[in-house]
Amino acid sequence: MNGIDGLAEALRTGRKRMRENAEQKAQRGVIENGRVRIGARSYPMKAAVDADTGDGSRVWVQIARDGTAVVIGA
Repeated sequence: MNGIDGLAEALRTGRKRMRENAEQKAQRGVIENGRVRIGARSYPMKAAVDADTGDGSRVWVQIARDGTAVVIGA
């Protein structure tokens, strides 16, 4: 495609790839009051592995599409 249509398609493809890549990155978080805090944001959590999920624990998480932090390591 050329012109405006080609540009629009390229932007859609780029945003889709960016979203997919961002979801696959593990992030470091701290558990506080039953939620995972990453920087200034806080997420509800689910544990995918047997790890210590007490307050103050540092964990590795991936953010699911529904906004839940899935604990994948401690």
